[in-house]
Amino acid sequence: MFHFVTNGVYRFCEWVTRLAYLNLLWIAFSLAGLVIFGLMPSTIAMYTVTRKWVTEDPDIPLFKTFFEAYKKEFKKANLFGLILFGTSALFYVNFRILALINAEVSIITMIFLSLLAVFGVLLLLVFPVYVHYDIRMLQTFKYALLIGLSRPLNSIAMIAGAIGVVYLILLHVTLIIFFSGSLFSLIMTALAVKAFKSIEQSYEKRQAA
Repeated sequence: MFHFVTNGVYRFCEWVTRLAYLNLLWIAFSLAGLVIFGLMPSTIAMYTVTRKWVTEDPDIPLFKTFFEAYKKEFKKANLFGLILFGTSALFYVNFRILALINAEVSIITMIFLSLLAVFGVLLLLVFPVYVHYDIRMLQTFKYALLIGLSRPLNSIAMIAGAIGVVYLILLHVTLIIFFSGSLFSLIMTALAVKAFKSIEQSYEKRQAA
């Protein structure tokens, strides 16, 4: 019993250290690219690490894995981010316009909010899809959207997980510094990989039938 508890505490501390280190790398490399050019490559690198934690080996060389992904995906990740930020800006502008004429366009507002919800689900899945599948950029958005819509329970779990992590890290500034990105990434990746495996198993069953 003592060894079981000791091992459990050790593994917990090990994961806390990993997550803190990964989060510091994410922040440092985002700043290294002046945030504008560093945030997206750093985020992709972070998701690359958490994907390997979930699907392969939690004892991978963390810095090496992160840095190699950061360098490899730097240009593509920034283009990827430009599309995401552009789409987000478009939603924001439309939201501001609808806020000014809200009383006259209630149906349009509902449609807009529905699209915004779909975009939110896409945002949660698009990074795990990016690092999991070797596909073209436009296909990444397509896959993320299709997976999100075809696995509604998983999407709800991801939304709940995202809200939970955001609530947790806002409790104290130290949690923001050490776990804001890494914990979020790990939970989103774990839930996304579960959806990926479910889809792959369903496909294999159809092929065998």
